[in-house]
Amino acid sequence: MSQTESNKPSDFEQAVEEESEGFFRDFWFFLKENKKWWLIPLMIILLALGAVLLLSGTVAAPFIYTLF
Repeated sequence: MSQTESNKPSDFEQAVEEESEGFFRDFWFFLKENKKWWLIPLMIILLALGAVLLLSGTVAAPFIYTLF
């Protein structure tokens, strides 16, 4: 191995240096590339349940309890 090859950053090091595009953009590209469209309703349900759990400790709790 020559001296110039040892100083060249690897693909992994270059990927670390790049700025991330964000979770939601990465997730959207994952869905498009892998055709995992069934994950969208699952994520919506999980987000809705998370919102209900967060709101259950607030003033909105009496209104949420009437839903069930």
